[in-house]
Amino acid sequence: MPKPKPTPQTRALAEALRVARKAARLAATEVAGKLAWSQSTISRIETGLRTASVEDVSALLAVYQVTGERREALLSLARDSGTRWFADVALQRETLAQYQKEASKIVAFGTTLVPDLLRTPAYARATNSSVAVLGQKRLVAYIDEAVLRRQVGGPRVMTNQLQHLVAMAERPTVELRVIPFAAGAYPGGDYVLLEFGPARPLVYLKHRGTGLFLHRPGDVAPYVQSTVDAVALDPVRSVRLIESVVQARPQRGDLLRQ
Repeated sequence: MPKPKPTPQTRALAEALRVARKAARLAATEVAGKLAWSQSTISRIETGLRTASVEDVSALLAVYQVTGERREALLSLARDSGTRWFADVALQRETLAQYQKEASKIVAFGTTLVPDLLRTPAYARATNSSVAVLGQKRLVAYIDEAVLRRQVGGPRVMTNQLQHLVAMAERPTVELRVIPFAAGAYPGGDYVLLEFGPARPLVYLKHRGTGLFLHRPGDVAPYVQSTVDAVALDPVRSVRLIESVVQARPQRGDLLRQ
C-alpha cells in the first residue's frame, strides 16, 4: 500500500523552509551543523517526509533569521499541520503548483470562471490571477455554460479565451466538458481534484483571497464521486457549444473598432 502524501500544510511548510534556507545562503550541511542535527533530518523536513514540530521550525527560522509576520505564518503552519488549512494564499498557490506537477490526472471545475490551467494570459490578468502551465498533464475540465457567456476582460479577451478552449480541447490529454444551462441545478463550486495514481487524491477549494485543501478520505470522497459527469455534455458537443458561442460574439472587424 503506498504511503500517504504529506498533508498540504506539511508540504507548504517544507517548501517555505527550503526557500528560507536558500535565501539565507546556507547549505543543508551547515544548518545541520549549527543545530546538531543530521543532514538527513534537514532533507526529510524540506521534502515533507518528516513533519516539523513547532520547536523544529522555530529553531530553523532562528538560523535563517526569519522574523515578523513570515515567522508567525510558518509557526502557525507547524501548529496546524493536521487541520483544515485556510491560510496565506501565496503559500497555497506554491503548494498547489507543486501538487499539479506531481499529479497523474487533474479534474478542474469552473462554475464562475475558466479553470486556471485553461486561461489565456489576458484572461488571467482580467481576473487578477496567474497563468498555470499544463504541459502534458492529463486534464478533465468541467465548465459551466455561464462561464462561456460571462464577459471577462472585454469582447476581444473573451473571444480569444473561447478560441483557446477549442484549441486546448484538441489535445489528446485534455477532455473538455461543458455543463449546459439545460442541466439545471447540480453540485457546483470552483475546485481542483488532484489524483496521484495509487496515492490518495487531494481537493483544492477556491475561495476569495484564500483557499482550502482537503486531504482526509471522508472529505475528498464527495468530489471523487461527483455526479456532474452525468449532466455535462460529451467532449464533441461541448466544443460545438463553445464554437457556437464564439460565432455569436462580435466578429473580428467589430472587435478592432472597439
